[in-house]
Amino acid sequence: MVSKLIVPSSTRVQKIYCSIALALIGILVYGNHLQNTFQFDSVAYIKNNLSLKNPESMLTLKFWISNFFARGLLSITMALNAHLGELRPFGYHVLNLVIHIFNTVLIFHIFKKALLHFKNKNSGNNAAISFFAATIFLVHPIQTESVIYIISRSEVFASSFYLLGFLLFQTCLDLHKRHSLPKRIILFLVILFLTAVGFSVKQTLATFPLILFLYYISICPLDSPVVKFLLNWKWQIATAVFIFSSLLLYKLLSDETFLIGPSNPHEMVGREKYMLSQPAVVVFYYLHKILFPINLNVDPDIEVVTNLFSFSFIVSMMLIAFIAYYLWKQKAWRFYIFFLSWFFIILSPSSSIVTLHDLAAEHRVYLALPGVVFILSYGIFDTLKNQKSCVFILCGLTLILGTLNIERNRVWKNELTLWSDSYKKSPDKLRPLINLARAHSIEGNKEDAVRYYEEALFKGPGIFVIQYNLGEIYLKEGRVEEAIVRFQSALKLKPEIPETYAKLGEIYLARKKWKLADIYFKKCIEIDSRFSHVFKNLGVLHFYHLKNLKESLLYFSRSLSLDPNQKDANEIRKLLQQYSTP
Repeated sequence: MVSKLIVPSSTRVQKIYCSIALALIGILVYGNHLQNTFQFDSVAYIKNNLSLKNPESMLTLKFWISNFFARGLLSITMALNAHLGELRPFGYHVLNLVIHIFNTVLIFHIFKKALLHFKNKNSGNNAAISFFAATIFLVHPIQTESVIYIISRSEVFASSFYLLGFLLFQTCLDLHKRHSLPKRIILFLVILFLTAVGFSVKQTLATFPLILFLYYISICPLDSPVVKFLLNWKWQIATAVFIFSSLLLYKLLSDETFLIGPSNPHEMVGREKYMLSQPAVVVFYYLHKILFPINLNVDPDIEVVTNLFSFSFIVSMMLIAFIAYYLWKQKAWRFYIFFLSWFFIILSPSSSIVTLHDLAAEHRVYLALPGVVFILSYGIFDTLKNQKSCVFILCGLTLILGTLNIERNRVWKNELTLWSDSYKKSPDKLRPLINLARAHSIEGNKEDAVRYYEEALFKGPGIFVIQYNLGEIYLKEGRVEEAIVRFQSALKLKPEIPETYAKLGEIYLARKKWKLADIYFKKCIEIDSRFSHVFKNLGVLHFYHLKNLKESLLYFSRSLSLDPNQKDANEIRKLLQQYSTP
């Protein structure tokens, strides 16, 4: 009786120590990024997000329900950060890191259970294999983009629901052996709940049922009823899958908006080229960067594959087939094939049928990475057999990866360091050049900003952001006529962007062209009625220049309600009190 009590207790203590160690390693490796500024899309979606000026309105059940499929829960976490720490990046970074460490602990427990389910022949190494696999997942440099890039919280947070649901499924399988029906029902309901809620962060969980099914049949004995049924009906199942896949492929290629909704095809490579390019992306970028994580790039320059018979497509498909065949020939083939499937299945939506603006992005690998690192960690122990040698190799590998991660974190210090790095690695791409120009503008290097923007303008005159941002710099430098030209060009490219109208309104207000200023300001708030400064400018315009007292008071009142703490808030209140009707 004593021995039966001691073993679970020691195992529990071991899990606690490993979890604490993972948390400490995570803090040590990622601690140098917590003061990093907002970068890339985080500027637009957080720093310049008008909704986050009033985050309390988003911290409601009503908001979550109405925005459930528009990543409402993700928006709520951003609003919570804004509510607690306003727009200071520190809180956003801390929450991202906490979620990442939580996911790593889940990975450790998932790996330990998987080794038991797959009946690892060297069960004495289970803790070491799981710990090192989880540590590699934690510190791998390719994870930097997911953890440090705040908007990638969608990937990290959605993974929490995915991994927790998977761990509970493993627990449910264990309970099945003990005939604990009530507990299994409760766990099943919790898994369904996590899957549903996870959809409100990101649709990553679309692959979750397939992963659960594959895991179940992978650990089932070969003579189990489920496996026998699949083997007996394999040709019928294969035929049904082939027909379904063919119909799906036809629909995908004939309708660019299928599964992703309204899109801007002119800004994308098109679904056919996107799908042809992805095998090479998975093999020559994702797998390559996982195995050799150097020269990571926030905006990699990826070749677009246009032909089914192109060299990169054929070679990448052959390499994928070779990897699958090699692992299938191993003694632990069911284990290897499942985790290889984990990698490809989780990558599949963004690397096949869902056409995205970028052919590759490192944060897409976040949840897929465990499949590779577990094969690697287990494979080292399975091949070398010597525990001390394996631990030494994995310690060295973890140290190298952690060091590379710390160096990569420094690249994400601010916009200038990030985009200088990307421009150096992708000199022919336009976006790194544009963002480098913007970074110089933020740092006050106006000459460099203008130089890079004008270079970008020469390469891409049809890009809105180049025209608009260059117009802003010209305006600050007093080159008003040139600024007007750039803003008018931006307006022609994207007439739906309200900020352009606001800028032209400010220019004409300063030039005392009251009617033109009024037209542009009103057009701005017609498109988006959340700009407090535009309402204030309209109030000034109508009160002092157009002499429309009633309208001016309405504009001032609206401005104050949108931003009650704005610079001239007290003056506006006094004016409203003075002219309000008794």
